[in-house]
Amino acid sequence: MDASAALRDFFHPIDPVEIVDAIGGARRLFRTTDRAAAFARLLPWSTLGTLITTDSLQKGHVTIARQGRPVPLEMVGTSAGGLAPEAIQALCDQGASLVLNNIDGQVPAIAAMNAMVERHLRCDTHTNAYASFNRESAFKPHFDGHDVLILQLHGRKRWWCYGQKIRFPLKGQTFSSPEELPPPEWEGVLEPGDILYIPRGDVHRAMVDGPNSLHLTVTMLPPTGADVLSWLGRKLLHQEIGRAYLPVLGDAADRAAHQSALRSAFHELVDTLDIDAFLADADRDRPPCRPLSLGLSQSIAPATRVQPALRRRVPIAAVEARSGPLSPAEQAVLELLLAEDALSAQQVADRLPGHDAHAAIGTLARRALVFLSGEI
Repeated sequence: MDASAALRDFFHPIDPVEIVDAIGGARRLFRTTDRAAAFARLLPWSTLGTLITTDSLQKGHVTIARQGRPVPLEMVGTSAGGLAPEAIQALCDQGASLVLNNIDGQVPAIAAMNAMVERHLRCDTHTNAYASFNRESAFKPHFDGHDVLILQLHGRKRWWCYGQKIRFPLKGQTFSSPEELPPPEWEGVLEPGDILYIPRGDVHRAMVDGPNSLHLTVTMLPPTGADVLSWLGRKLLHQEIGRAYLPVLGDAADRAAHQSALRSAFHELVDTLDIDAFLADADRDRPPCRPLSLGLSQSIAPATRVQPALRRRVPIAAVEARSGPLSPAEQAVLELLLAEDALSAQQVADRLPGHDAHAAIGTLARRALVFLSGEI
């Protein structure tokens, strides 16, 4: 992986290649960064409170969990049909956790982080946030059907990992925890700025080590062989035999003839399988994050941080096919940002002296192709 300066800075002093190697080898990885302040800015405690509302709880954007199980909202309801903040506070004091599901869809800074991770790891991602306030808010031992990258933002949390019990588990498969777990393969405390990579299937549990904790879990979903098969199925639609109805009303001879034709078509697709072509198509099909930068694009300060909303490194022609034509200046800015991941508006202008970079950034922001945020 050719890591950009922005990605190296995000994980500093960890070499992102080390994370890639751990993922490729399905090896657990724990490392300490010097980015505690930057991690904290992804989701300040003050922002967390604004995301926990009656509406977000009722719609499932935020759930209350205890011992790994959701708490019925009836337990924190009022007679008028609303939710009682004091009841939620009491549950958290007693050991419940708040889970903010798909928080990357609500916090642009986390969405921009996800997009950067996706561009380098070439996988789909989504992120949840977990806020815990009591040592009793422990996760029960479980494994996930996907890789997980954990970023500790606030407080401390102790983790125990017990190794992979099932190789390549599917989503929804569960781990039947014995009465007593064997000694953990790894135990450690995550403090702000720490990261932990847990490979798919690695049984783990966690507990707050202090008064409270807030961490992000970035779910990473690289494509599988089943995804390739689905892609081949879509390619089959380009052939008449793939679009034709099965002869459900025909006789045995009709079905045999159709079956033979399908087998021939399947064999041709499999024999000419090209994984690089599949990955290129998957990259083109992955939509950008589509951030809103209302007002920000009208007056862009030189220090404004600019990041691409594209979740894959794709040719500009692919961007235009989805989002419409781009001017030469817009193309140049987007290509530069895809290579660098994040620059200030002034840095973009300095690197592209032949273009009106500030105007191009503003247009790209209004077309939801870049993130604009605080000073870099």
